[in-house]
Amino acid sequence: MSQESEKITKVTTHVLQEMKLHGKPIAMLTAYDFSFAKILDAAEIDVILVGDSASNVMAGHTSTLPLRSIR
Repeated sequence: MSQESEKITKVTTHVLQEMKLHGKPIAMLTAYDFSFAKILDAAEIDVILVGDSASNVMAGHTSTLPLRSIR
């Protein structure tokens, strides 16, 4: 499917409020890195929390600062 024919729907706070009012389930997951965020996005997860804890969780550092210097 081309990008032009895909309809991109942003899930705003207003959309989340409507979903809650209508009893629609809301899927929300955490991604620790870009690769995992892309997978969750492709799975059409409603809300993706992208944290900065990859330095701790994935690389084993004691703080998030070591990965910030990569930018």
